[in-house]
Amino acid sequence: MAFGGWKLIVEVCLPIPFVLLILLSLPAHRVFHRGVLHVVDKTLGLRVVGALSLLHFMLIVTGAALAATIKTTHTLSLLRMDPAQQTPNLLSQNLGKRWRAERNFWISFLCFTLWCLLARVYQILKAKVALEDELASLKRVSAGPSAPAATPSRPVTRSGAAAATGPPISAPTKPAEMADTRKSK
Repeated sequence: MAFGGWKLIVEVCLPIPFVLLILLSLPAHRVFHRGVLHVVDKTLGLRVVGALSLLHFMLIVTGAALAATIKTTHTLSLLRMDPAQQTPNLLSQNLGKRWRAERNFWISFLCFTLWCLLARVYQILKAKVALEDELASLKRVSAGPSAPAATPSRPVTRSGAAAATGPPISAPTKPAEMADTRKSK
């Protein structure tokens, strides 16, 4: 069996980002997410051609496939298919070409979108893990023995003439009291 371009797109380029996105978005423990992020990091960081990583290679391949299918779909949509001027076999052949081109467009669009989405989710999660690590290190530093002891909170006391003139002012708690305070001002 031949391993053509669309077979490569459908059987390799589609499942990889789909599976990795599902793994990255599973609700699980932090250790699981860090393990998955490590696997995704190793997978996307594979060097395919020279300094080109798997992620960039797949973005180029799927982007080129998308551009080619856009051109093909546009070219076939411009063809006039008048049933009165064509035989039924020729009409079926032309419609089949158009439908195949449209199908291939949607496959390549989905594939390119999945790779772009994977790249962005991967970047966001990597930044999140880095920030979590930084926050944890800051918490460790602040909880160390050199940190000043927390002082207990004390109630605020009023001093001076305001304290001697009367009871403390409290906020109105009933709607009627609130209406009275608005009228008096």
